[in-house]
Amino acid sequence: MRPGELARSTRLVFVGWLWLSVTSVLFGCSNGPKPQASEPVASAGSASGSGGQATAGQATGGGDAGTGGVASPVKAQSRRSGRGAGCSVKNDCAEGLSCVRGVCEPTSFGLAPSAQECVQIDCVSSDDCCGKLPAEIPAKCHGRAALCLQKLPGCVVEPCSRSRDCAGGGVCTGRCSITSGECSGNVDCLANKCLGGSCSLNFTSCESDNDCAANVCTGGACACDNPSYEPTNPVCLDEDCEGLCLWACEDSRCVIPTDCQADEDCVGAKPMCVKGACVECSDSVDCSFDKVCREGSCQTPCENDANCPLFEACQAGECIHVGCRSDRECTLLPDVNALELPSGFDPRLLRCHTENGVGRCLIPCQTDAQCAVTEICSGGLCKYIGCENSAECKSIIGLHDQVATDDQPWIPSVECRPTDSK
Repeated sequence: MRPGELARSTRLVFVGWLWLSVTSVLFGCSNGPKPQASEPVASAGSASGSGGQATAGQATGGGDAGTGGVASPVKAQSRRSGRGAGCSVKNDCAEGLSCVRGVCEPTSFGLAPSAQECVQIDCVSSDDCCGKLPAEIPAKCHGRAALCLQKLPGCVVEPCSRSRDCAGGGVCTGRCSITSGECSGNVDCLANKCLGGSCSLNFTSCESDNDCAANVCTGGACACDNPSYEPTNPVCLDEDCEGLCLWACEDSRCVIPTDCQADEDCVGAKPMCVKGACVECSDSVDCSFDKVCREGSCQTPCENDANCPLFEACQAGECIHVGCRSDRECTLLPDVNALELPSGFDPRLLRCHTENGVGRCLIPCQTDAQCAVTEICSGGLCKYIGCENSAECKSIIGLHDQVATDDQPWIPSVECRPTDSK
C-alpha cells in the first residue's frame, strides 16, 4: 500500500473509532429502554452541529439526564389526579386519595368518634309542651290527640325489637321486603306469584314463580304514623276542640299522655286504657296472630329460635328482633334489595355488625369518603362520629329554624351527651 493510501486508511479507522465511542457514550451505557423508531434521536452529527449541547436525556426523547430516558418518580406522581377528579382505580389518584365511586376522595378526614351523641330535649314539665294553649280539655274533646294527629309527637324512627322500645307512642313494625306492608312475621307477607307474565307484587316480568323474588318480613323499625288517625271523626271537626294542649312531658319529650280515662285517650302502641294507663292489650284476644297478652303487652310465645321469624330469636318465651347473627346470614338474605344497596353492589361483601344486641347488615368501608357525612370508617365499618358540643347537634339532627305552632307549641333543643348517659 502506498504511503498516501495508508494515511487515508488510518484516518478512516480513527473517525470510525471516534463515532463508535460517541454513540457508546450516548446509548451503549444506558440501562434504560432503547429509543424507538418513532422517537427522534439526536445523532452524533446533529449533536456536534448544535455545539455539542445534546444530553443523554434529550437524545432519548425527554427523560431526565442520567436516567437513560426513564421518567422520574416525581413526574410520574404529578400525572395522578387530585381530589374531586375522575378515576377508575386507586392508582389514578394522588397519594392520600382513593377512588370512591369514580371520584378521587381522601382516605381519611382525620376525624375520630367522640363517644357522645345528640339528644333532643322538648321539655322539663308538661307546661313546656303547651305554650299558650289551654291545658284544660273538655270531656267531649278527649281522644282528639289519638284520632286527629297524623304523626305521633315525640316519636323517633329508629331500630326496635318491640313496640315498647318506641318512645312517643310509635309502633314497632317489620316491613315486607317487596310490598312494604306492615308485618310481624313472614306469614304476614303474601307470596309473590307469577301471574300472566308478571310478578304479582313487584310487577317484574317472569315465566314461573321462581322468577319472583321472595317476599319476607325484614327488620324492625319504629313507625311514627298514627295507626289510629281518623281525620273525619267528629271530634277532629269540632271547633270547640281546636287549639287545646294535647301533650304531656315524658322523659324530656312532648308526647301523647300515657295516663287515660278511656280508650279514646290512648294511641299508637298502647291503644287501650286499663286501670288509668294506656296498654297494648288487656287479654290475648286483643293480640294478633299467635301472640299472647302479658302485663299489657302482646308477646309471641316460643320455645326456641326455630319458632321465630327471620332475624328474630326466642328470649324468655318471646320472639325478639335481633337482626343478623353472622356475615353469612347477610350474604344469603332472601331479598337483598330490601337493604337498598347501591346499584351493582355485591351482597357477598355485606358484614353483620351487632350493637346493643341487634345485628345489622352493613356495607364495609375502606375510606371515610365511603361513609355518610356524620360517619367515619372505623374497623372496616361506617361508624357514627358523634358530637363534641351541643352546637354541632343542630346540624347533625337538622334541628334549626324552629317555630312554635299549634301542632307543636314547644321549641325543642339539643344537647351533646355521653352515649351511656340517660
